[in-house]
Amino acid sequence: MAVWSSLKYAVAATCIMSMTQVEAMPAATSSGGIVDLMSSPQGLFRRQNAVITTGVQEGFGPAKGQVPVRKEIRDLIQNTAEFNLYLLALQRFYAKPQKEDTSFFGIAKIHGRPFGAWNGVTSNKGDKDVGYCTHKDVLFLTWHRPYLALFEQMVWENARDVVNEFPAAKRAAYQAVLPTLRIPYWDWASNSSIPREVGDMPKIEVDTPKGRQTIDNPLYSYKFTDISGFKDIVGPLANATETVRYPQLVDGKYVSQYDPLNRVMENAIGGLKNRVYRILTVYKDLNAISTGQYNRWTHKPADSLEGVHDDIHNAIGGPVGGPSGTMTDLSMASYDPIFWLHHTNVDRLFALWQGINPSTYDLSGTSSFGTYTIVPGSKEDLNTQLGPFRQTGNTFHTSATSQYTKTFGYTYPETIDWDLSTPEAIQNRTIAAVNRLYGEETPAGALAATLLITTPKGTHFNVNNSPLNTPPSASSLFPYKQSIVEAGKYNEWSADILVNQAALGGDFKLYFFFGEASADQTEWELSQNLVGTYSVLTSTGMVHNQLVQGVIPLTSALLNKVVMEQIKNLRREVVAPYLIQNLKVKVLNTATGKLVDLKTITDLKITISSAAVTLPKTESEIPQWGASETAVDFIDVPKGLTSPVQH
Repeated sequence: MAVWSSLKYAVAATCIMSMTQVEAMPAATSSGGIVDLMSSPQGLFRRQNAVITTGVQEGFGPAKGQVPVRKEIRDLIQNTAEFNLYLLALQRFYAKPQKEDTSFFGIAKIHGRPFGAWNGVTSNKGDKDVGYCTHKDVLFLTWHRPYLALFEQMVWENARDVVNEFPAAKRAAYQAVLPTLRIPYWDWASNSSIPREVGDMPKIEVDTPKGRQTIDNPLYSYKFTDISGFKDIVGPLANATETVRYPQLVDGKYVSQYDPLNRVMENAIGGLKNRVYRILTVYKDLNAISTGQYNRWTHKPADSLEGVHDDIHNAIGGPVGGPSGTMTDLSMASYDPIFWLHHTNVDRLFALWQGINPSTYDLSGTSSFGTYTIVPGSKEDLNTQLGPFRQTGNTFHTSATSQYTKTFGYTYPETIDWDLSTPEAIQNRTIAAVNRLYGEETPAGALAATLLITTPKGTHFNVNNSPLNTPPSASSLFPYKQSIVEAGKYNEWSADILVNQAALGGDFKLYFFFGEASADQTEWELSQNLVGTYSVLTSTGMVHNQLVQGVIPLTSALLNKVVMEQIKNLRREVVAPYLIQNLKVKVLNTATGKLVDLKTITDLKITISSAAVTLPKTESEIPQWGASETAVDFIDVPKGLTSPVQH
């Protein structure tokens, strides 16, 4: 068995072409925004070492379509040999010279800084002052899929080389796990705490070809050997030689903090589950779930995987008003090892959505501000080229070629399907997995569970002591279910947000509270009365006049108020007046920490809406949402509305 000695796909052993072959190739063109990517002499020369993005095409099982599974990071940690090999592969990957396209630095720079061509894919008419990544763009999910596949290829190639370095007596254990080795994900929507092996261990002990050694933990940070490409960076990241998370200044150096960050993440879990469950089960439009960009065609408020993704970046980056960590700046974020765990989970959630919506795969939009290869204002669709990821020597991946994870040689635990024979069976399995992971601790899950309880009314029930963004338990809700659920339906409540991304010239964050916020802003992230947050995340070259949108679920918090007997039910005539009186919205400038007057925020509009939702009856069903109706105009800056008005 010589899987580790050679690769069956073009990328890992880089595709080398003669100059004659290269010159004979037509330039890559597309009406989708990428034009003549490799037409410059420099690009033509560099194409001699073209990297083809195929994913890892090894480790396939005997069944048709049986591909290796990307594991949750906590599960990977439990597999000693596999986790050890992954760490050593990352260590080797990091050690490659930064100037090499296939080094960790080279792969990370695709996402942002230092801006410039990667592997000969030139900018031409794109924006040379940004990276290739697509943010606030319908291509957000589909662009990151081949990006992760390319990263996975490089990790696997380094893992193969590590295995070959082990003495024969130890090699077998690593040979056994190498073929199916894939990059892990961190499921922050199911368990938002950060494993200590990722966030709290600067050093880690591993088994190396030379024996047991303690090394710099490659999941904790990445250390730069040359920062000359980051001269225009300001703030805590200026002159930084190592990535940091939720940083604090210690002896003149910014260092990562684990415990404060973990507390923030754990406090956010209720909101994350609610938002992710809603995105996966309610929205049927790929455009809507892909991006936080406002959809001018539907004019319907929607949350997105990009929107939730932004909140994770913001939280890991650091406290509002405090020093900003690497994940806060989208142009630098890909150098933080947690970026890859985070984005692999976003890709997984995308795959789960696809499993629930197997016949819905279409997108169209406009690139508002472009990328390194996409011209600003370009129309985008399934055939828009996703530079710089080559499918062949002279063609690029598109959203169409990136539809299936199996194309790139992987799947996820919840999307295993080779033992199922029908699309309906695959869909039902995916729905059941989503319900188990995320649905049980949402309003729909908790209320559906109350219908199965037959405990007499005289039983004592505990009031929920969790944050407001987590619904009460089914047992706590049981005495009130008749006032909440009528004919199998209940009302879901949301705060729908629309705002200009450039309103403050940089990042900002909206906080939603029931009741007054603490006078100490440093306490906001952990406040018991915090209902949810919405982050507007930008980076250099991305602060443009563009409307972005998001949704804050309010129902979990309202159910807690029912159990506390502060409101009677979820009916419109009860909830609307309560929200007008008690919902408080605060906005902080992320960089300065200064409170911003809502009335001064460009294009800010917040409406409160409700929808009747039919509860699922089985694990393979999802809640069925009725039409959303506006109940309260909370604020509408363009129209001069500065105080809530009930419809």
